[in-house]
Amino acid sequence: MHESTAGEPAFRIAFLFHTNLDLLSQTLPRCLEALTAGTQESFEVVLHCDGTPPQTVAQLAPRLAQWGVDEVRVRRRDRFVASGDGSNNGHRRLFDQRSPYLIVIEDDVVMYRTDPSFDALSACRRLFEKHPRVPVLSKVSDHHQWSWKLEDAGDELEPGVRSVNRLSTHFIAYDLRRFTPIADRFGGFDLDVFIDRDDLSYNWEDLVSHVGTTGERHIAFPEGWPLEVFHCDRKVAPGSMYHTQDPRLKAQVLAELEQRFRVGLDTPIEVTA
Repeated sequence: MHESTAGEPAFRIAFLFHTNLDLLSQTLPRCLEALTAGTQESFEVVLHCDGTPPQTVAQLAPRLAQWGVDEVRVRRRDRFVASGDGSNNGHRRLFDQRSPYLIVIEDDVVMYRTDPSFDALSACRRLFEKHPRVPVLSKVSDHHQWSWKLEDAGDELEPGVRSVNRLSTHFIAYDLRRFTPIADRFGGFDLDVFIDRDDLSYNWEDLVSHVGTTGERHIAFPEGWPLEVFHCDRKVAPGSMYHTQDPRLKAQVLAELEQRFRVGLDTPIEVTA
């Protein structure tokens, strides 16, 4: 395994959790399996509970060892809360560690590795090391749902890796030495820079996209990697910025993905509505 120079793990993998524990108990293990099974990289797993009710937090303890979670952080949304979408509050608080690479995954995202030999963490490291103008990378397989459409922003960085105009907070990998100083310069860690209205929106993904596409920087979108990443939700209407946030629909989407990607590989995880 590769250690960072400070003795910290090379990667910190942070799951951003709010309230849907049934869904998290299924998505978190799948994501860790896809990202870390057989990896040559060192990593730790953090569960950041943002605005999570106390009764839900109390149910986490017996599950943490089974999931492989190393640290749990719990924060209320009563004071010093970021403006805009509620998830902004959690994302901006994940940048206080010394590991060189940070991966952030939202709790309603699921991943599947379609090539068992693929080492996703090593691929992230190699991409960052090879491309010094890339501060962030992201891949979301169902990006066709986005209201702000994914487009190329120049030539491919390398075969199978696009340079794109934007990303989504569903899954982001950061090279912290490149990202954090610029985000701070743009005011990304201030509490009142975000807004979330039907007529005007500027949230964490807009900030990260801004950092990744200015100053000759690039957002890497590794479309060719054998890693499929899906958001377990649907838009409230075609073209809308907003998702349903319906737990039953999220369970249905996950069940469909399990059927598509896991049949014949092992026993699917139990899906509850």
